Amino acid sequence: MSNKIVVVGGVAAGATAAAKARRTDENAEITVIEKGDHISYANCGLPYHLGGIITQRDKLLLHTPESFGQRFNTKVLVNTEAVEIDAGKKRIKKISHGQLNYIDYDKLILANGGAPVIPPVKGLDESEFFMLRTVTQMDNIIEKIKVNNPRKAAIIGGGYIGVETA
Repeated sequence: MSNKIVVVGGVAAGATAAAKARRTDENAEITVIEKGDHISYANCGLPYHLGGIITQRDKLLLHTPESFGQRFNTKVLVNTEAVEIDAGKKRIKKISHGQLNYIDYDKLILANGGAPVIPPVKGLDESEFFMLRTVTQMDNIIEKIKVNNPRKAAIIGGGYIGVETA
């Protein structure tokens, strides 16, 4: 009987973990659950594409969900959120396109990454702001710049992506 391995998170650490799991166990049934619509992308490169240093967006995308799945014989579920883990039953509750389902596992790898901290700035909820952590968020920023041609922007955040974006 093959191991059922579930990886929650499909960007850098999750994609690496799934690939390593495949190299370690050729017979494992591996599933990657990713909340966003892209996997295995260079998230540290997002500011460089935004700033025009990396001119081709596709250079950020190491794999599509389909190509990753084929290369590593892995099931990839994008736009799917793991909302609850029942460690006793070894089961994950997941939501995909409004549908609630469960997936069982023998081994679980959590590689869901971080979450942006939105500072408690008065009036922030009344203004338009963007976060830059995913390819989709980057695309939204680029589209907004094309439409509005802004002359100024404030970058809030001193992490790697914030500093590189500034």
